[in-house]
Amino acid sequence: MAYFIKIFIATLIIVLVTELSKRDTKIAALLLALPVISFTAFTMIWFESKDTEKIAKLANENFIYVLPVMPVLPIFSWLLKNQYGYFTSMIVAIIIMTIFFYLLQKIL
Repeated sequence: MAYFIKIFIATLIIVLVTELSKRDTKIAALLLALPVISFTAFTMIWFESKDTEKIAKLANENFIYVLPVMPVLPIFSWLLKNQYGYFTSMIVAIIIMTIFFYLLQKIL
């Protein structure tokens, strides 16, 4: 049953963001930026294990791994605005993000 709840919440957020983006991209972006999935996962882990130390470690690692994503979003946006095409922009963004993740691993 827990799997269905997790799937439902993730699906609901994706549907809400895509539908909201048709009306107001700022509200859709706000919903997308909120750590709803993270907090849902933290809550599910807590209900399953009550292991707050594990959740604290996961929250910290989540923060660290969000850092390489942040500079990629403006690059992705710039590529799209400059007519690079969606999939080309996505591939370039993923490559840059992978490089940032690799560099982060070397630093840590």
